[in-house]
Amino acid sequence: MDKNSSDKKTVLCVDNEPTALIFYTKYLSKDYKLITCNSAEKGYAAAVKNLPDIIISDVVMHDISGIDFLEKIKSDPLLESVIFILASAENKETSDIVNWLKKGADDYLLKPVSKNILDAKLKSLLRIKNLQDSLHDSNKQLRKAMTDLKKYQNKLEEKNKMLEKEKEMLENSLKQISLMAEEREKTSHELEQLHDIQKDNFNSLVKLLSELIESKRQYHRGHSKKVAEIAVFIAKEFGLDAEEIENIKIAALLHEIGKLSIPDELALKSPKNYTEQEKSFLLHHPVKGSLLLNKFNSLKNISFLIKHFHEHYDGTGVPDGLEKDNIPLGSKIISAANHYDNIVYRRKKGSIADAIESIEEKTGGVFDSRVIYYIMKFASKNPLKESEIIHEKKMFELEPGMALASAIFTKSGAKLLPKNTILDVPMISKISDYNKKDPLKDLIFIKSR
Repeated sequence: MDKNSSDKKTVLCVDNEPTALIFYTKYLSKDYKLITCNSAEKGYAAAVKNLPDIIISDVVMHDISGIDFLEKIKSDPLLESVIFILASAENKETSDIVNWLKKGADDYLLKPVSKNILDAKLKSLLRIKNLQDSLHDSNKQLRKAMTDLKKYQNKLEEKNKMLEKEKEMLENSLKQISLMAEEREKTSHELEQLHDIQKDNFNSLVKLLSELIESKRQYHRGHSKKVAEIAVFIAKEFGLDAEEIENIKIAALLHEIGKLSIPDELALKSPKNYTEQEKSFLLHHPVKGSLLLNKFNSLKNISFLIKHFHEHYDGTGVPDGLEKDNIPLGSKIISAANHYDNIVYRRKKGSIADAIESIEEKTGGVFDSRVIYYIMKFASKNPLKESEIIHEKKMFELEPGMALASAIFTKSGAKLLPKNTILDVPMISKISDYNKKDPLKDLIFIKSR
């Protein structure tokens, strides 16, 4: 039984006979952590310091007897569970041995001690001690578990009482919530009705203002509605959300509201007869319209779009000289839609070709090329006559001999090829090569043959 010193059990041997201590040292020091003392007083001090697992003590010693030493050990709370073996050179009466056992001794050895008997007794007593320690720990754990269980039961009872109170409170709360939900549903329904009424009133106001504008612009009857139609088409192509599209639609319907402030004689005058001074005066009507609409909270976003629809892409427009992406997209859309409608639908001999030519001249200056791309899509889907039908072609569908219905612009707004260009193989290659470096829009617009 060769063990590490940390695993060895501690044995304290107390005897005033040196031969006995030599015997114990010889046979126990290998398998146990051995401590030897030649008196009971020294033995007690060693026991308190080292807390041995086993004490072997002679019955007869010079200072105090082994029996008194036993009683002293067993009366100490720290040492009461130590295995205590008495050893005697005399063959004692059974009654004496029984008396020792009653006082706390665990066993008795007759001197001279047999090595085998000593070894067997120590191992047997240690096994019993281990079982006792395990039982003690189990009982300790059981007592703790019973204490914890009692505490848990008490807490559970308290929780149950609290749950009963909470249940009662919850039932009352549910009743209140139910009443609140009913009230909220009623309020929500009323708000929905009110919202519908407000929406109807708002739409009626927009319609009234639009018709009022139309009534003062005899040369532009239907202009606002057409501009709104074109603007909504472009806004959807840009992928704008429903609220943005609705704002652009309303702004398009009311984009000429500032002209309500101009004199009737000027309003009834044909645009082609305007003097330069009158043109300059009319150029700032979006600002007047914006100021009028800005008084209404529900029309502030619309007034902002109207204010800037005479801005130019290159920064030369009015009123603030905004340029490029600083101009609201909705304003740029309405500007292009307004120009397209004036040429195509307001002139007696208006044509899509004239509109495209005019718009392309102003692209990069007045108009954003991205917006003009979608104007071309609108034109291709809404021809005035068969000769003005425009075909939408993918890059790979281009063929020599095709004529461009509109110019091809780069992302920056630079003109790559002008309108009416007749495509040939080198031109198609040029378009393809440029597209690889700086991708163009998906569609190329081609004239009917």
